[in-house]
Amino acid sequence: MHYAIITNPVSGKMSADQKRSALAKPAEILNAEIYGLDTVTAEDFGQCASDLASKCDVLVAAGGDGTLSDVINSINLEQTTISYLPLGSGNSVGYALGLKGSLSRMAMRIKKGRIHQYDLIDCDGKRRAFMSSVGIEGTILKLRDQYLTQGSSGFSVYFRAVLEAYFKEYKRLLAEITIDGFTFTVKDLLTLMVFKQPYYGYGMRIIPRARFDDGLLHILSINSGLFGTIIGAATSFTVGNRVGQYLTGRQLAIRLKRPAVLQVDGNMGWKSEAFSFSVLPEALKIKC
Repeated sequence: MHYAIITNPVSGKMSADQKRSALAKPAEILNAEIYGLDTVTAEDFGQCASDLASKCDVLVAAGGDGTLSDVINSINLEQTTISYLPLGSGNSVGYALGLKGSLSRMAMRIKKGRIHQYDLIDCDGKRRAFMSSVGIEGTILKLRDQYLTQGSSGFSVYFRAVLEAYFKEYKRLLAEITIDGFTFTVKDLLTLMVFKQPYYGYGMRIIPRARFDDGLLHILSINSGLFGTIIGAATSFTVGNRVGQYLTGRQLAIRLKRPAVLQVDGNMGWKSEAFSFSVLPEALKIKC
């Protein structure tokens, strides 16, 4: 198979030169060139991914969840198979796929692996995703990005943003939720998560029963107080989160009392009072 590796020069903590060095051995294993490091804007990166997809058998996205998401949304998924080398911080998909060890070891796994077909989430018809949420995450990401511009990095930045969002910035929501035609109301919504895999990032199993290949949206509504939230966060690092109302379905609609920002694959999406989600069965071909 003909492989090509694409990575985003501005994502994560590593510089472009550090990424080139880290990917040198995986590129040798896959007999692949490294692309994307000369892109300047998100549009440039998306166009680079689109161009590469037509010239290789497997397009390997090297980066964090956001980089993988950008690749998925820039290419024709019916025609292109992808693979993933985690270089980010959260790396939820890396955990979901069981990617462990060095990048070289992961590259060997890709080379010897087989193609799997996995589901994705359609978000408002605007973006394909493997995880999304409405609630506190939008506030957390806004604060995280502010801290990153100040030169901070690592999990401590995310944790600091969580604390400030929970205790100061985020105002809970009243949400009307409809799953496959059944409607109910949630007061004091902290977050409503829509996932296709168990992990939020940093090894946190937020929705332990979520699966990439079952044709369902995995939905978690959380409106617990401080104690319940702490318990949920703690158990997500061990046995898996045990807090919140867990549901599944194929169609989901959310209507809010006031506008909120959608989180999509670890990045801020768009702001609205209403969102819709549907499952895209076997939309993603990934070699691993």
